[in-house]
Amino acid sequence: MPEIPPFLDARTPPEPDRTGWILDQYKELVAAIRFLSTIPIPGSAQLFRTDTGDARLFLGSAYFPLVGLLLSALLYACVWIFGSLVSPLVLAALLVVLLVLLTGGLHLDGLMDSCDGLFGGRSPERKLEIMRDSRVGSFGVLGGICILLLKFALLASLNLQLIPLALLTILPISRWTMVQAMYAFPSARATGLGAAFRQTVTRDRLICAAVLTLIIAWFASHLVGLILWFCATLISWLIGRWITSALGGLTGDSYGTLAEVMEVVLLLLFTLLRFWF
Repeated sequence: MPEIPPFLDARTPPEPDRTGWILDQYKELVAAIRFLSTIPIPGSAQLFRTDTGDARLFLGSAYFPLVGLLLSALLYACVWIFGSLVSPLVLAALLVVLLVLLTGGLHLDGLMDSCDGLFGGRSPERKLEIMRDSRVGSFGVLGGICILLLKFALLASLNLQLIPLALLTILPISRWTMVQAMYAFPSARATGLGAAFRQTVTRDRLICAAVLTLIIAWFASHLVGLILWFCATLISWLIGRWITSALGGLTGDSYGTLAEVMEVVLLLLFTLLRFWF
């Protein structure tokens, strides 16, 4: 019997498809950028699928911190252009408005819906029903105003030299807390965007997001960055537990709420720790 060539032997392990893996990672990154921002990037018009011929769901959770880094880089460009031309109050207002535009108000909308539901309903079912309503109630308006006002005040209180460091540290960490919450807490609904988000977050993606965030935080702010990462991880877990106790789980709006709240919390902590710089 003739000998089977090694490349035809079924026992020979197949060569890893590096091209396919790289393409998948690109799709993940594209999906993350398209989902978390309004930054134009080549890809399909579909929200989660970057290729109409690919049936897999791409959310790109592993690369959420990189999207935060990209957003902070664009905000840094605003600081570089206008920092010496306008007052600190005007600069802080520009940064807050630009961040809303770059994210499409996605997280802010989730925060307002969550405020209406969490503070306006009595039972978990009623809270979820309120959160589904596209209309914004009084609790939502108050929550949005408070978040924007706090961001503005905290950014305006920082020295011009510290604002880029704060942005480079805080925006990636706040996006990391979304990935953490998706993995750690159940979905409040069996179907819907929140449930679809959670299914895409694997342990490998969670670890990748955590490592990327730690690297960015260390290079941006060194020890302060690590402190902020650990504080954000703990605080977001506590907030996630509170929302889970109220709703029975988390929704897509809850993830946006975490991003907005953690930006303010981390800006406050950064302001308190700024003497280390």
